[in-house]
Amino acid sequence: GTVVTASKAGAQFGCQLLWAVLFASIGTIVLQSLAARLAIITGNGLGESIRSSLSGSRWLRPAVALVIAAIGVGNAAYQTGNLTGAVAGISSITGGGATVWVVVLALLATIIVSLGRYRILHGALVGLVVLLSLFFLWTALSSLPSADRIARGLLVPQVTGESLSLVIGLIGTTIVPYNLFLHASGAASTPRSADQRVAIIHSQWDTVLAISLGGLVTASIVLTASSAFFDTHTPWSTTDQIAEQLRPTLGRASGIAFALGLLGAGLTSSITAPIATAYAICGSLGWPTRPSSLAFRVIAISVIVIGASLAIYWGSSPTATILFAQVANGLLLPIVAVFLLHTVRRSGYAGSGGLTPVGLIVAWLVTCLVAALGAWRIISALISL
Repeated sequence: GTVVTASKAGAQFGCQLLWAVLFASIGTIVLQSLAARLAIITGNGLGESIRSSLSGSRWLRPAVALVIAAIGVGNAAYQTGNLTGAVAGISSITGGGATVWVVVLALLATIIVSLGRYRILHGALVGLVVLLSLFFLWTALSSLPSADRIARGLLVPQVTGESLSLVIGLIGTTIVPYNLFLHASGAASTPRSADQRVAIIHSQWDTVLAISLGGLVTASIVLTASSAFFDTHTPWSTTDQIAEQLRPTLGRASGIAFALGLLGAGLTSSITAPIATAYAICGSLGWPTRPSSLAFRVIAISVIVIGASLAIYWGSSPTATILFAQVANGLLLPIVAVFLLHTVRRSGYAGSGGLTPVGLIVAWLVTCLVAALGAWRIISALISL
């Protein structure tokens, strides 16, 4: 999703939407840090914390239903894009029908999730993604636009009716709603005997480093697309064309390298998204969040099945499908963010180990701005009907 969305942004608007990448990266750091700190302090995942903060309230059931709907719908959309992207990568190497490959990859993801043996394969797939990221970074550095164009793109926010969907997509592919639950579940496993303040500091550094590197890679994809398509006035319409962005560095090998990286990225996320959905839904419903539990596996596999079904139905347009998934999650993001911020306020951890007041203000500003962009997009769609 990141590769396709960022490539389309660079191909259509050059450096103009770099500010969205910067904004989304800052927003991700703030919100994921908040989720992780809350989990370290309480020992609970985000789903459990939301449920606990509303315990005894008449709003508990509606809130849980809304969270489940947002995560369920958003991750089904993500899973569709994940499988579509992975299929685009492998079919460009081996050939074969898209439907067949969707079924094969969905079965592979189901087996891995069912057996809980995703760590070994996950490491290999992440290796492919890292290589692809390095290729994009190196290519971007070798053909950077002028400094003033980059500075304007980063520091001067520009949103128009034409670029609105891509702005929301860039935000939705960076501030990933399900990652808030996945990140919190990982942080909640911090031993209770550990020094919380030290654990929070380590978590903060981990989040800042990882998200900053991710944002840098996303920006490099925007820049390579700008050089390959926007600056040369070359139309961009399919995922296969993204390989052209790497041609200055990799030459004829760019096609194979991109295909392998896209396969790795798509399949990695096809495993991660269902697991994150299961953490979110099980935690919100008060069910066991152990990956070995029946409910956990049923939810995770259901996401794979729904995503595969939609990928088969919409598979004829991979680019549109992947972009739709990112925009959908950008629209749903404020729902999850509001519940996270509400939980922090109700739990009383905003000051003791949580974010500083300034950090909380930034978190609310990010949430409100994303909500405003989403409202603009929805209103625009209604007007155009």
